[in-house]
Amino acid sequence: MPEMRASADYAFQRKSPPASAYAGMALAAAVITVLASATTIPAVLHGTLIDPDSYMRLVRLRQGLHAGHLLNVVRRDDSGQLLVVEWSRLFDAWIMALAAPLAPLLGWHRALFAAGVATGPLSAGLLAAALGFAAAPLTEGRWLWAPAIIAPLLPGIRSFNGFGVVHYHIAQVALTALALGCTLRAGLGARRMGWAAGMFGGLAIWLMPETMPFVMLGYSALGYAWLFRPLGATLARLGAGFAAILWVALWIDPPHGGWLTPEIDRLSIVYAMLGLAVSIVGICLAGLDRKVHGNSRMGLGIAAAGTAFAAWLATYPTVALGPYALIPVREMHAFFGGIIEDQPATTLSLAASRLAPGLLALAYALHRAWRCRHAPDIAGLWLILIAGLALALGLTARMMIFQQYPAAFAVALAPLALDDISRHFAARPSRAALLRVGLVWAPVVLVYVPGMAAAALRPDPAKPAGHCSLQSATRLLAPTAGQIVLTDPGLVPELIYRTEAIGVGSLYHHGLRAFMRDRAAWRTPAGAAEPTAVRATEATFVLFCAARGNDSALVAGAKQGALWHLLAANTPPPWLKRVGQAGGYQLYLIRQQAKP
Repeated sequence: MPEMRASADYAFQRKSPPASAYAGMALAAAVITVLASATTIPAVLHGTLIDPDSYMRLVRLRQGLHAGHLLNVVRRDDSGQLLVVEWSRLFDAWIMALAAPLAPLLGWHRALFAAGVATGPLSAGLLAAALGFAAAPLTEGRWLWAPAIIAPLLPGIRSFNGFGVVHYHIAQVALTALALGCTLRAGLGARRMGWAAGMFGGLAIWLMPETMPFVMLGYSALGYAWLFRPLGATLARLGAGFAAILWVALWIDPPHGGWLTPEIDRLSIVYAMLGLAVSIVGICLAGLDRKVHGNSRMGLGIAAAGTAFAAWLATYPTVALGPYALIPVREMHAFFGGIIEDQPATTLSLAASRLAPGLLALAYALHRAWRCRHAPDIAGLWLILIAGLALALGLTARMMIFQQYPAAFAVALAPLALDDISRHFAARPSRAALLRVGLVWAPVVLVYVPGMAAAALRPDPAKPAGHCSLQSATRLLAPTAGQIVLTDPGLVPELIYRTEAIGVGSLYHHGLRAFMRDRAAWRTPAGAAEPTAVRATEATFVLFCAARGNDSALVAGAKQGALWHLLAANTPPPWLKRVGQAGGYQLYLIRQQAKP
């Protein structure tokens, strides 16, 4: 990256906004996030969370309190076996820190609930401030308010930080943005920012390894800048900070199988070795800056970086497969079919809401790269950003669990586009103002219009006669304490959160065999006696909500007479005895005489 210079295509400001400005951005985004969740607030205040993972997070935390330390396993799932849920304990620690001051007043149960719910708005605020921080060196400070306004309204971000969602999806993007913002500053000459860039990158991967491609693209951009000016010392600092965080984190938070167990969906030796590789490359590049000059410096640097990364990838090739390395191919469709976040963006409304902001950002980034085409040092950096944005869009098109990344790219580029408009139309302020308003609101409006139009044109589906409220059925479920209950796997986290029952299986890939047992039980023809597939679950009770009908991917294509279909038609087989009903749920006891 060349020395700082001001031009229409490449402008930096040395003075960063004060900390109070970032605090204001965070507060504004948090408030907007809560207001955008107005429809869910009453339910959350009455003790309901928005998705199953939120319940499972709190279950794991409560069980950790009883154990005296944070866990990466959950009891009372998998028909009574320990279920490994390899989420980062870094996010758990944050919730515990938020809950600790409240516990003496509310008790740990309510304190954890309140702290978990608070992470949604807090993550939104952190993301807005982080995106503003990342964009600050590239634009005027007056446009840095844009992320705080736009980010909480985009579906790709709003889906994961709503009031009542307890998960790390937005926090991980915020840490990634902080890492990239520090990397940018390090490239501009703030050498101490190299340490911060490495440390925030390590924290992002510790929180969730799916951040790794975007963190590494940021580091690659700094490596690309090294080709044009000596940045080896900065890269060495970055690598040292990155490796230090990952190795210390591995020591604090190892996988369930131990420090040497390779896992790709959580922090493990795989990523600690990546940190070591980045650190070695940084040291090599610093040495080349001191001892080698000319074209050989560039060639040796590229060879060193390429060899280190290739060696790491050859050692852990499953990383290249991403989520496809977690589950056998023959079972992947059945498992992912029950997880909304793992579905592709197949409809126009989904594509518009999840991909449109990223596509707009891609068009803008291509425009900037074209404008800089005669300056390869700058155009190359834009091309690296474009590669990251294209990767985010491709991943989101395949699995919507990545939808926050293209949305975050779009939000981060908004201040740059606003600055571009102001500079280009400086002589026509009225037109500039109109275009700025359009730029801010067009992505927000356009992502909702196709869905609203589709809903208006689609005939109203038949509404179910009732609704499913497990909270209203807790008294009904009192007899299930310590007993195995066969139910929808998506319901299991809330079931074990609200009761002392044991679930058959849920939607976590380490519990894949339990999920497949649950699925087989629901899909098997019920018959006159308890089927073998049901007996294999070891269940004593069956819990079903008729309001859901047959609308479940769990039983798509199941044979006629499947257990789910019979209960949906309110015609239970003879080996089930109805115990009672509440909250839309029917509880059945498997008759003992039906058992062998």
